[in-house]
Amino acid sequence: MDHLLHIDSSARTTDSISRQLTGGFAAHWAASHPGGRVTYRDLAATPLPHIQEATIAAMTTPLAARTAAQTLATALQEELIAELAAADTVVMGVPMYNYSIPSALKSWVDHVVVFGRTVGQGLFEGTRVIIVNTRGGAYGPGTPREAFDYQERYLRDILALIGLTDITMVNAEMRAAIDGEPTLAQFIPFAVESLAAARTTLLAAADRTSAYNGAVALASTGAIAVIHEGAA
Repeated sequence: MDHLLHIDSSARTTDSISRQLTGGFAAHWAASHPGGRVTYRDLAATPLPHIQEATIAAMTTPLAARTAAQTLATALQEELIAELAAADTVVMGVPMYNYSIPSALKSWVDHVVVFGRTVGQGLFEGTRVIIVNTRGGAYGPGTPREAFDYQERYLRDILALIGLTDITMVNAEMRAAIDGEPTLAQFIPFAVESLAAARTTLLAAADRTSAYNGAVALASTGAIAVIHEGAA
């Protein structure tokens, strides 16, 4: 059975572009995969706890050797790992916060990227990941803020540790212009085009049942607003 894991991490529950885009993907995926299953995890509505000392001590112990207390300490972590392992497609909404990812998503990463448990173990082989990045500015190749994109690079590198390398990055950029930042008014057409391209790419990706690699990163010539969710 096809299984989609749908993850949102935006702190916004209304007017969130990343939630709109991942929600559109999930709806189209469900229509394209009759009988498929969708698991939804809202990391903002139900935040995950940060890794605690008891979790660290327990998660480095092999499953079969864990005590009852260690099993309890890693119960949520094992739930998240099993949730990811069960999915053959993951769609993830990731607004850019301060050049990087929301702390809510970082907590999820810390629970599922575990040396000795998930790193190099092949648990997630064949899973494709669609990451919807929303940014207040523009960070594509050739833009002034290209070097400040710690969002896409981090996600590619950290997910590769657990074998998730079939990643499609879909970027909806320059959202600050749409939000009314007066110094960015000239970039409104770019923002509109970026969002339209993101939606088109997501619909095509939702229809696919095989591995798909791609990226949407429209070039810009003067993005400056960056520490901004941009209705992400």
